[in-house]
Order: sequence, then structure tokens, then C-alpha cells
Amino acid sequence: MTFWNWRRGPGPSATQGSAALAMAPELAPIELYTADARIVGWISPEGKRVTDLLSTQDELRLWRPSPGSTADDPEGSDGGEWETLLTSTVILAMPPEWRASRQLRLHRKLRRAAVLAGPFSVSGNVHLAPGAEIGLHLLRQQRFVPLTDAYILHSGDQAFEHVVSVVIVNGAHIAQIVPLITLA
Repeated sequence: MTFWNWRRGPGPSATQGSAALAMAPELAPIELYTADARIVGWISPEGKRVTDLLSTQDELRLWRPSPGSTADDPEGSDGGEWETLLTSTVILAMPPEWRASRQLRLHRKLRRAAVLAGPFSVSGNVHLAPGAEIGLHLLRQQRFVPLTDAYILHSGDQAFEHVVSVVIVNGAHIAQIVPLITLA
């Protein structure tokens, strides 16, 4: 009796459609904002926090992003349902609603802050390491800054507002970050 698997990989039918979705270890919804687009799709976090994925990778793979191709050249995409987005173009990311496992949680001091990033004004709780304070120097330590219990205001042509439990802001797009005083 042999344990050798003669099929070295998934067949062509498993690279698209529901077969590819079923083969994916775990897909989670994500909403992303760039300077000129709102992109909704699915990611495979592979047990990692979305902040860590964005901070450690130059590209983010999205399953069935909407509205369509995220590439500047749609002809250059892989033609499948997975698309690649450069993390440097992401201004805001709203990760899936899930609670990280105990091993991934970072226990930090909470401070309310206001952030200006591109056409977005965001206020929320910044989770600070002991001894750290809110300011632009924080961006040298963190490539992407997560804010919890956040309020987002878009001041562009199509103004809107969101209240979300978590938003991750790209530090490269932050023009201003200031602490807020809370009355509690």
C-alpha cells in the first residue's frame, strides 16, 4: 500500500469558481479604500491579523474584488478570480468582523485620536505600546495603524460616513494624527 499522491496538485476545475472557494483554507470579507476606488472582496488571512498582512506584504491577494479588476492593466492580470492590489495604494482597510485568537491579541493602552489620511477623516481608539504617545513619530514604528470604535468621514465628491469597529489606516497616507480628549 502506498501513500504517494499521484495527483500533484488541484486540477484545472479547482482554480476557478466554487471549487476554488471550497479549496481556500478560509476566506474573509474585506473593504478597502484607495485614492479613487472602494474595493470589496475576500482575503485569505491564513490565521494572521489583517494589520500584519498589510504591514509585511507589498501586495494583497483579493478573491473576486468588486468593482472588477484592481490592476492598472486588466489584460496583465492572471485572468482568474484572484486579483492583486499593491498595499501602498490602500488608504483604509476595514477587516472582517472577528476576534483574534488569544495568542494574536496585543494588550495596549487605548487613546482616542483623529487622523487625516487622503480624503478621509478618521477618529477612533489607537492601541499604544507602553510609553508610546500619539503623533507622527508613531508612523515610523507602524506601517499600518489600526483604530477601533472608529468614525470615518469621506470629504470627496461623494461624501459619506461610516461607523466601524476596526479600520486600518496606511501610515504613508496620514497627513495628521492628533490625540483627542475623552470625557469619560
